[in-house]
Amino acid sequence: MPRVNTAYRFGGFELNPVTRQLLAEGLPVALGARALDVLLALIERRERLVTKEELLELVWPGLVVEENNLQVQISALRKILGPQSIATIPGRGYRFAAVLGADEALPAAASAAAASSREAPSIAVLPFLNMGGDPEKDYFADGITEDVITELSRWRSLAVTSRNSTFRFKGKSVDMQRLGRELGVRFLVKGSVRRMGERIRITAQLIDAESGNHVWGERFDRPLAELFAVQDQVVHTIVGTLVGRVQASGAERTRRKPPSSLDAYDHVLRGNALAWDDPASAAEAKRAFERAIEIDPGYGLPHSLLAALVGRDWENDLSAPRETLDRAFALAQRAVELAEDESTCHTILGQFCLEQRLFDLALHHAARGVEMNPANQWNRANFGIVLSHIGRAEEGLEMLRDARRVDPYFVPGWYWRGLGTAQFVLRRHADALPDFERGVTSNSLRALAMLAACCAKLGYSERAREVVARCLAVQPGATVDKLVARMPFKDAGDSRHLAECLRLAGMPE
Repeated sequence: MPRVNTAYRFGGFELNPVTRQLLAEGLPVALGARALDVLLALIERRERLVTKEELLELVWPGLVVEENNLQVQISALRKILGPQSIATIPGRGYRFAAVLGADEALPAAASAAAASSREAPSIAVLPFLNMGGDPEKDYFADGITEDVITELSRWRSLAVTSRNSTFRFKGKSVDMQRLGRELGVRFLVKGSVRRMGERIRITAQLIDAESGNHVWGERFDRPLAELFAVQDQVVHTIVGTLVGRVQASGAERTRRKPPSSLDAYDHVLRGNALAWDDPASAAEAKRAFERAIEIDPGYGLPHSLLAALVGRDWENDLSAPRETLDRAFALAQRAVELAEDESTCHTILGQFCLEQRLFDLALHHAARGVEMNPANQWNRANFGIVLSHIGRAEEGLEMLRDARRVDPYFVPGWYWRGLGTAQFVLRRHADALPDFERGVTSNSLRALAMLAACCAKLGYSERAREVVARCLAVQPGATVDKLVARMPFKDAGDSRHLAECLRLAGMPE
C-alpha cells in the first residue's frame, strides 16, 4: 500500500506520516525512529499480516538485524498504544489491530512536503569566514553560521547537515564538489563576515555541489543593527530557491524573535563558544550570559543557557544547596516565558523539570523541543535522557541513538552519560560501562558514580574501588544515599538498583 498524504487516526492517537509525528489527544508522543517506521509499515499494510522478515527488510533495509530488535520496537509501541493495538501471529509476524478512523487529507503545505519528503533538498552550511583579521572574533562568525543552520533546520522540507559535520572543515580549502560528496548533500552555503565599527558586511553563496556552479550569491553591507534582518534574508532566499517562494513567504516557519540588543547577542555568542566542561571557561560563560541578561532582560536564550550552567553545579556538587537547582529551574522557566518559540529553551526546561521530579512536565517540554526542531541533535539526546529516567529507557535509548544519526560527530560527555544511564536502567551493565567511561570528565560526579556501579555489578571489584576513590576525591562527602538522591529516577526500583550497585562497589553509606 503506497504512502499517501493522510493522517491516520485510531483510539485517541493521530499519526502524521509526513512530519513523522504521533499525537495522543493532541499532544506529541515520544517515539524513536525505528518504532515509528515499524508502526507506519504495519498501518500501511493493515489489511494483511506483515511477516517478521518483511518488517526487518522495511525498517532495516540491507542490514543483518536480529529479530530481538524488532521485538523491542513492537514492545515499545504496545506500551504506548495499548497491548491490543498490534496482534502477534505466532511464528509468522504481526498485524495492526486498532480500528482506524477515516483518513483525512493533510493541509496543503504538508502535502507539498510529502511529495518531496524522501527527496528533500539536502544542504550544509559551511563555517562563515571571519574576515576581520582577529582570530579572537571567530566566535562571532561561528555564531552567525550556527544561527543560519538553526533557522534552516526549522524547515521540514530541507535536510540540513549538523554543525559538527560542517565545522570539521573550518579553515580548510576543499573542492566544493568533493565536499558535497563527503557530506552527502546536494547544496552548500558558504560565506564570510566582517565587522567594521558600527557596520557589518556579510557575503553568502548557495552552491550546487554536483556541478560546482553558483546558484545564488549576495553581499550585504548594512548597519550592525540590521544583522538579524540580514540573517533572515539569507535564510529566506535559500529556502525560496530550494523549496519554493510560497513556502518561503512564511507558511512553514515562525521566525525566532531576535534580541533587542546586539551587545547582548554578542555576549551569548561569546559564552556559547567556550568549553563548558572546563571549570574556568564555564565560569566565564556564566558571566557572559549574566551580562547578556543585564543588557537585555527580555532575551530568553541567555536565561536558558545560564540555567544549564547553574544546573551543572547541582549535578556535580553534592554540597550545592537546593537553592542552586531552584535557581536553574527558575531561569529555565523564565526563558520559555520570554522565548516560547525557541526549541533550546524547551529542551533545557525539560531537563530541569526532570531534576525537580516534575516528570509529566519534563516529558512535555523535552518533546516540544524535538517537535520544534527535529534536526537538532541536542534536543533529541535530551529527550532520550528524560525518557530513560521516567521508565521508558528503551525509547530513550532509541532517541539517544537518533541524535547520533542526525549528527555522527555528536560526542559531548553528557551524551555518553545519558546513553550509559539508559543502558543501566535496562540492566545492560556491560553495554553501559564503555559509555560511562567515555562520559567521565574531570568533575562529572554522576558519571563516576554510575561507572563504579557498573564495574561492581560486572564483578570488576578492584576497578570499582578505584573509581569510588576517584569519586571521593571529587566529592569527599559522597555517600550512597546522597548520590542516589541526586539521580531523578521516577521508578523507585531504578533507585534501589543503583544503591545496591554502589554499595557493592564500596561507596560509603
